[in-house]
Amino acid sequence: MQYRPDAKELLSTIQEFMMKELLPKLEGDDLLSYKTLVSWNMLGVIAREFENSEYTKSWLEILDSKLLLSDLETKYPMDIFQKLTKKERSQVLYEWNQQLAKTIRNQNEISKTNDTEIRLDPSPKGKVWNLVKSQLKENLSVSNPRFQT
Repeated sequence: MQYRPDAKELLSTIQEFMMKELLPKLEGDDLLSYKTLVSWNMLGVIAREFENSEYTKSWLEILDSKLLLSDLETKYPMDIFQKLTKKERSQVLYEWNQQLAKTIRNQNEISKTNDTEIRLDPSPKGKVWNLVKSQLKENLSVSNPRFQT
């Protein structure tokens, strides 16, 4: 069986070629040099997205938080979530985050009307705070790996 490089290795090889071989030959052409650097950076973003385990870590954190904001948490336990396509996983996370945002926005209305809605603890170091912070870090690690919090 022949060795077959994975996507991350291929992207890394293309990045290396761009920086070591192509960019030095573009000296003096500012526009092409700039476009090459932007392309190199985009390849880095794609490579980091491959490392991102395709949303599994985020969903595991959501399930572990036990916030139970929507039926998605019971409908997609980890074993079922992992069988979804990348697009389906993205959609589940998007819908869950939409519900989280709606719940956070409606916190003041809930307290005024005393409805039996879900109450979240928005204080620093609480479940919601830590979950949102973790997801933000994960997103930033893809788009800007030098970002430190």
